[in-house]
Amino acid sequence: MAYRTLETLRTELLARLGMAGMGASGGANLTSIDSFLRNGQAQLYRMQDWRHLTDYQDKTLGQAQNLLDYPNAGVMTGRSCARDQRILKVETIYSGQYLQLREGITTDMWSTMETQAQPIRYERYAQMLIYPKANQVYTVRVWFVADLDPFTEDDDTATLDDEMILLHALANAKAHYRQPDAPTYQGQLNTLLGTLRGQSFGENGVYRRGDSPAPMRKPAVVGRDVP
Repeated sequence: MAYRTLETLRTELLARLGMAGMGASGGANLTSIDSFLRNGQAQLYRMQDWRHLTDYQDKTLGQAQNLLDYPNAGVMTGRSCARDQRILKVETIYSGQYLQLREGITTDMWSTMETQAQPIRYERYAQMLIYPKANQVYTVRVWFVADLDPFTEDDDTATLDDEMILLHALANAKAHYRQPDAPTYQGQLNTLLGTLRGQSFGENGVYRRGDSPAPMRKPAVVGRDVP
């Protein structure tokens, strides 16, 4: 879905604020208007693991290696997450099965970092640090929420739903300029934000972090389960 540009949203926001006649000579006010729009998108971006920005990239972890770059070209969107590093989960393939790595490398683990084995943990730094160093070549699948596209030039297109961005900017701008109907839009914004927070726990909402893995099958016992 194509969303509106910064210029188009700015024009509509000015009209909703009663400033349609300001034009290109608005100076500092236009800077504030753009800031309301950019900040609105940035805040909304942090509230959800947005479905349409969720993607993955397979990375190759070589033997004796424990550092990986962040994804720079997702399979579905072609987008990167190198700037905001919003990693959802990290998986690796072992014996034909996908296994999820747990986030967090403790101090004690550094004592065995050089002991090569199957990767089981990761940590987010300037690069992704994997624990321990790999004992063979692994394919590591990194799921992430892609970074926002640039939103500074007139023809830059919004990355999130432009109606949400406009409402967020309108509520804050009306409060900033002390317009009498500001509480109405603030109420609409609060309702929207409450809905977004609720969706993060829903089955049909956004991707939920930390889902419990499927229960592992118990090993078969000869004489009981196997003739």
